[in-house]
Amino acid sequence: MLVFGLILVTKGNVMASGFHLSSVGGVDTGGQMLSHWWNTSLQPTFRGESIPGADILVDIDGSSVSIAADSAGDWVYTPASELTPGDHSVSFTSSESTISFTLTLGTDNVDWTAVGSGASETLPTVGVFLPTIALTGMGSGLVLLAKRFKNRNL
Repeated sequence: MLVFGLILVTKGNVMASGFHLSSVGGVDTGGQMLSHWWNTSLQPTFRGESIPGADILVDIDGSSVSIAADSAGDWVYTPASELTPGDHSVSFTSSESTISFTLTLGTDNVDWTAVGSGASETLPTVGVFLPTIALTGMGSGLVLLAKRFKNRNL
């Protein structure tokens, strides 16, 4: 009952985790906080959410800049100039929370020959539906059988 009461009380409010990164260079993070991200752009835009108006410290390879979340808690940061191709140490800090990862930039970090040669391969079969149908039929039969025995005992 307490949970139901909390749902009613908080129905109109957004209860966020407080601070997270939602995209790296236009790629949705899907809530995943990975230790390594890749992007072909040398000037990627980072987007995230925080407490409305919160200060966020952005650090890329030891160079820091401070930004602020807007009144909705959204924040956006794009480096002022292009970064060099290769690995970069990136961190975002707000209050007591820090998001840090390695960011690899550029097109030379992908083996495009391997990517191109994979197009002709066929994908393996994911599964078959026959076991699912058989198990569903057996389950239904057992439910009907159980109902029949239950009615006899009454």
